[in-house]
Amino acid sequence: MGNRPRTICHLNCIGFRAMVASAKDKALLGRPFVISGSTCGRALVLDLSHEALQEGITRGMSLSNAEKCVKNLLVLPPDPSAYTVMNRELEKIAAVYAPLYENDGLGNLYLDLTGTDTLFGAPFACSGRILKKIHEQTGMRPTVSVANNKLVTKIASRVIRPTGRIEIQNGMEASFLAHQSLKLLPGMGVSLMQTAAVTGYREIGELAALTDGEALSLFGKYGLKLRDMALGIDTSPVESGELGEKKIERVLEFAEDVTEAEIIKAGIVHLSEITGIEMRGKKLGTARIRFKATYSDGAWVQDIEKGGYWITDKNIAQAAEKIYRAIVVRRLRIKSIGVSLEDLRPLGWCPDLFEVEQEEKQRKLQEAKDKIRNRYGIGSLTTGMVMVVQKKYSTIPLLPGAVYG
Repeated sequence: MGNRPRTICHLNCIGFRAMVASAKDKALLGRPFVISGSTCGRALVLDLSHEALQEGITRGMSLSNAEKCVKNLLVLPPDPSAYTVMNRELEKIAAVYAPLYENDGLGNLYLDLTGTDTLFGAPFACSGRILKKIHEQTGMRPTVSVANNKLVTKIASRVIRPTGRIEIQNGMEASFLAHQSLKLLPGMGVSLMQTAAVTGYREIGELAALTDGEALSLFGKYGLKLRDMALGIDTSPVESGELGEKKIERVLEFAEDVTEAEIIKAGIVHLSEITGIEMRGKKLGTARIRFKATYSDGAWVQDIEKGGYWITDKNIAQAAEKIYRAIVVRRLRIKSIGVSLEDLRPLGWCPDLFEVEQEEKQRKLQEAKDKIRNRYGIGSLTTGMVMVVQKKYSTIPLLPGAVYG
């Protein structure tokens, strides 16, 4: 399309699981409620209604603390099948208006509307029709933002959430971002925020005003990338569909269905090793990790961890285990588990750049491990956890004899 500016529309269903529940049951509208799962007797808040948020409840809070915030708090179980159906409905609507759309599976979609104005009119007006269509057909009310790149639309959605519609005109990206909180800039993790706090920076525009030298001095070799983000510069494309080949996924089917948490955790570690070495071999890292568990009765649960950037086996396993602890709630045996590395990106890029810089020693250790495994095989080197579990539960192989999808 030549030098024509891009037009990206971001649809973000804040509190996707809770919004799906309200769309299915109108009686939930206006009520504080949470979606909760538990593992080993400890229940966590997976998602919540806007009314529950206003009462002080947050995602990831223990259910016991949430119930202290709201008397007789309504607690609903996760409904994975409903989430899958809703995502398909959202994709059907997106496909009508955009030749390219990207969906992370939890009500967060990017639509590339570049060049569609001859069919559907001005992009912002088109976004209004998309919003209306979604509400009429699904009952969902996503936040909608329109700008010339994904980064700016994502921040704009954060500014106006939980609902609303906003357009950032082409050329006004830096002006829009200037007085927004640094916390809204994707990837501003704890370390980066601490560094910014030392300098007294609170707004995105303060980072945007840095010279090349200042950016490099303050944030190291990633300073220029961070400064460009603060200026609203982003060339990342909208990835079509579900990213097709741009994910690495492996499934471990246990020889016998299991309930032991240590076996499942060891399986997660081993899957992280298998997927991780393949990913790094392609010079990639992952910005989204999906974990899936299938029960002995065939029912399954899954969720994702995003907002970070994972490279090493250790960090991948930690993220996958975090999901496992949150979503595996039934007291049934587990038939299989799966780990999927998605939103793959070149190794040189990371949202929380400063924190990855601090992990250089861990990454060098990972490179040494990969060298051994590439030479002698994936089973030649693993963690003590996997070896101990393998020895203790010899009838439930995690290495030889296990079946990998």
